[in-house]
Amino acid sequence: MSLESQVELQPVDNRIDAHAHNERRSFMDIWRVFMKQRFTIIAITVLSVTAAAWYAFHTLPLYEAIAHIQIKQNTLSNDALEGYWAGIGEDAEMQSEIVIMKSDSVLFQTAQSLHLIDRIRPIMSESNNIVSSSEITPAEHRRLVGIIKNKLFVTLLPNTQIIEIRYRNNDPKLAAAVVNQLMETYSDEEIRTKYERTMHVSVWLQKRMEDLKQEASATQQQLADYQRIHNIVGTDEHSNLTLQTLEHVSGALDDAEADRIIKEARMHEFEVMSPDMTTLMSDDPALAATHSQLNELEGKRTQLATKLGPKHPQMQALDLQIKKVRAQTDMEIETARRLVRSEYESALAAENALRKRLGSQEDTAYRLNEDVAQYAILRHEAELTRNLYDTLQTKLKEASVTAGMDAANITVVDRADIPSIPVAPKKGKILLLGLVAGLVLGCVLSFVIESIDDRLRTSEEVESASSLPSLAAIPHIVLNPGKHREEREALTSGMHLTLQPLITLSDPQSSGAEAYRSMRSSLLLSSIDHPPRVIVVTSSFPGEGKTTTAINLSIVLAQRNEKVLLVDADLRRGSLHRVFGMVDQGLGLSAALAQPEQQQELPVPLSDLPMLHVLATGPRPPNPAEMLSSNRMAEQIQQWTQQFDRIVIDTAPVLAVSDTQALAVHADAVVLVARAGVTRKRALIRARDLLWRVNAPVVGVVVNDVDLRLENFYTYHYNMSTKDYWYGYKEGAVASSRAYGYENEKTKA
Repeated sequence: MSLESQVELQPVDNRIDAHAHNERRSFMDIWRVFMKQRFTIIAITVLSVTAAAWYAFHTLPLYEAIAHIQIKQNTLSNDALEGYWAGIGEDAEMQSEIVIMKSDSVLFQTAQSLHLIDRIRPIMSESNNIVSSSEITPAEHRRLVGIIKNKLFVTLLPNTQIIEIRYRNNDPKLAAAVVNQLMETYSDEEIRTKYERTMHVSVWLQKRMEDLKQEASATQQQLADYQRIHNIVGTDEHSNLTLQTLEHVSGALDDAEADRIIKEARMHEFEVMSPDMTTLMSDDPALAATHSQLNELEGKRTQLATKLGPKHPQMQALDLQIKKVRAQTDMEIETARRLVRSEYESALAAENALRKRLGSQEDTAYRLNEDVAQYAILRHEAELTRNLYDTLQTKLKEASVTAGMDAANITVVDRADIPSIPVAPKKGKILLLGLVAGLVLGCVLSFVIESIDDRLRTSEEVESASSLPSLAAIPHIVLNPGKHREEREALTSGMHLTLQPLITLSDPQSSGAEAYRSMRSSLLLSSIDHPPRVIVVTSSFPGEGKTTTAINLSIVLAQRNEKVLLVDADLRRGSLHRVFGMVDQGLGLSAALAQPEQQQELPVPLSDLPMLHVLATGPRPPNPAEMLSSNRMAEQIQQWTQQFDRIVIDTAPVLAVSDTQALAVHADAVVLVARAGVTRKRALIRARDLLWRVNAPVVGVVVNDVDLRLENFYTYHYNMSTKDYWYGYKEGAVASSRAYGYENEKTKA
């Protein structure tokens, strides 16, 4: 089974930091985006301002002429034509006037008055041999109207009767002439239109009055006929015989009812009275005389009864006489009662007769009410028709008088003067808008580019993407050719040493050298009890600076007086032999693995660092992966650990070949190298996952070629000679020695 298949079967270490997926941008992150894309923002802003400046200085100036006109409401005309203009409000009428002013007919007459046809015909025609008096074509008509309408603005000033007219044109004289001529054309057209409209109304009123006259006569005749038929006497509906008769019958009925009530009470009184009642005798003298005679006879009998007995003939004669007088008295009483009853019955009959007549008269009055209502309607209609006729006759006379008085409605408040200052283009405003638009567009484009571009540029982005600690941020390295020239010449004398990646040796006081020393401290402190001895340096792809990182890491380790071995394990494209000027290709890692019985003396390429030993690749084998994953390689590493304090192994890129995974399992610490602005997020995560699958001890990431202005927004500089700290952007020389690129071999050694 091959190494590649074995690697794929290893379990994945789930060590992804959860907060990396929930990262939220801060204001500092936004500022970093602006700083990173500042050239894009500046370029877009410059282009936008340039375009705005070109537009502002190449656009023809536009002049605006302004005039004001007042339109008053004619009170006489409105009163005269009230029936015709009812329902039209003042604002609506003013808006109607604005529409009329902007109508095609008014604008065409204005263009004709200014002879604009002479301006457009040479443009519209291919030849200039055109007779000015020729007929205007429909296309020319539309062009004439469009010249004025497209740049004409007519508005009603709030809470006034004043209309503001604005017209813009490249010719200031033409702009003023159009506005003034438009007011004159509108005034003439308004007078003519209103006069024709008023006369049209007058003609309509005359025809209408003839119809009203006939209608008034007909309604008056109909009213008279209805009054005669329904017995309505007088000038109104309340003057008639039926109502008068009803009033008389109602009064007579009241009198008869009162008389009947009196006689009924007397009849009841007679029925309950005794014959000796004084009231009964006072009404009938004969009855009173008979009653007195009866009382005398009864008194006389009482006197004789004490002297004579009841059977005495005188007593019997007196009883017989008393009986006759009593019978006569009863007869008189009965006669009086019959008389009272007869009077009551007569009064009751009279009352009933009057009540019956009243009911009949009421029915007649009810029927009359319906007729009276219709009569009132007819009379009211006749009055309205007559009043309308009289009113229209008066209005017609007023309309005839005020037919030509609308000319006073239009007053020119301000005539248009020839403008001297153009209103457009406003160069300052256009340039400011171009600047703002460029900045906004540049910022938006910066965030779009940032969202599309997944290249990592700072150590913070690398940590967030890989969930691995950043061991160091190696700045962009710029060598100073004049600094320590004598030291470097002495260092490289007699060798083919390339100083470009040896920043820790050639310029130990630089920020780059300090960054590598910081990386050394991070590695040694990653495990205080057991500092790593075998350190594997790798990257995702070639060109990310892993070889330079391995070299400088070995140098700073050797500067601690540790015995360090730097091994070039990139058996495919190793480059340490070129960096250190090793001419003999017979020695190297491949030879040591292929011929373990031969003892090789490991070279020391730097005379000032006797503690640093370098082992190049040697002859390139046909099967590098099998050689690096063999047991012999594991034994060789174990042997090196007995001879050296630190072993730094420069390996091939992880995603390019599988060589590194075989060596990573034997390492105490694996360092991933990422190049700022080159390494992509997915490549770094993929390389980390491949190392985790073989349980490689990945201790962190070194970010190479970092722009410190994006990293910290300032450069921390430590001057070893003056012990001075300062902050600011460090400007480098033109000649640049980037800490990358030695893996991209173009020519074979």
